[in-house]
Amino acid sequence: MLLAERYRTSEILGHGGMGEVYRGCDEILGRPVAVKLLRPDLRDPFAAARFQREARAAAMVRDPHVVAVYDFGHSNGEYYLVMELLEGRSVAHELALHGPLPPDRAVGIVQQVARGLAAAHRHGIVHRDIKPDNLLIDVDGSVKIADFGIAHSPGGTITPASSGLILGTSLYLAPERALGQPATPATDVYALGCVLYQLLTGRPPFEGENPTVVLSQHVQATPTVPEEVPAPVADLIRRMLAKEPAERPTTDEVASWAFTDPRNATTAELPPLPLRRNRRAVFVGLAALIALLAAVIAGVLTSQSAGTPPAPTDVAPSRTPQPTAPSPTMVTTPAATATKVTTTKAPPATSARPTARTHATSQPAAKQPPGKHKPKPGKTGKR
Repeated sequence: MLLAERYRTSEILGHGGMGEVYRGCDEILGRPVAVKLLRPDLRDPFAAARFQREARAAAMVRDPHVVAVYDFGHSNGEYYLVMELLEGRSVAHELALHGPLPPDRAVGIVQQVARGLAAAHRHGIVHRDIKPDNLLIDVDGSVKIADFGIAHSPGGTITPASSGLILGTSLYLAPERALGQPATPATDVYALGCVLYQLLTGRPPFEGENPTVVLSQHVQATPTVPEEVPAPVADLIRRMLAKEPAERPTTDEVASWAFTDPRNATTAELPPLPLRRNRRAVFVGLAALIALLAAVIAGVLTSQSAGTPPAPTDVAPSRTPQPTAPSPTMVTTPAATATKVTTTKAPPATSARPTARTHATSQPAAKQPPGKHKPKPGKTGKR
């Protein structure tokens, strides 16, 4: 097929949520290209506008880790999007071929994606559909982000959210999106954390018999990171999968995270996050603990000067109750398709793999100060 008297298409390379991608050739410039055609069943004004938004969003981002967009148009009854052609394969294909990847390889892929996302976020664009199928590995090993079909970009007027619909893939959907809240750059970080988990374990952090169960886990459950994952990488995953968007690292922080050798990962370091509420709670708790210790010491000195032993005092910090997450209020499908928001009763949060080990931490019991020995008769208590 010849489009716009310039782009000739040949074999099909893959399928997406909105279209099919073909190998093509720009006969004017003489270079290979990838041509994405809008699916025939989606040739309506809404789909065409969304397809054009994809082209504009991707064209705004010029970065080595984002698939370049060359052209967009309408020819012979077809809407087409002309892009950079990559001869490699998707990250999903890489996982299918080789299974879980070594930690340094998995982190390297995620950091390249983080650089591409950082460039998009600087333009105010949120991808909203980061998953292994949309991450492409070129023959030189570089990783690039593709498919900005449901990206949110500045100035957009036709959005699924405005019509009561949410787009995304349930296995990688951030908790705030599952609850119908707007997407932010932190939403992409969460999805990328799910990808990192899958690269290391071969499966997403949460799975279930239907999307509702998966979304419930995104909102309520804590992911269980297998103990064979190096501790610094496990910590990175937990921070990227934080329920609160403000507690996740930025894409720039993920991209600059240091990790050298999985067998000697003590050099890994992630910049501290501005844990707003948690930090304040820690400061308040420390101040109360210091004041209590000062009071205990003062009581000891006063009692010693009076010749009376002080009463034992518990100086252990009190536990604070953990907040409970609200129940999700939407249902979506595993594919990147629009789904109406409905109110459902969230099932109990379950772990995706019950055999995975967990490391529970407990707070040690506070030690009781020993009582003072009574002074012997005839002694004044002074040394």
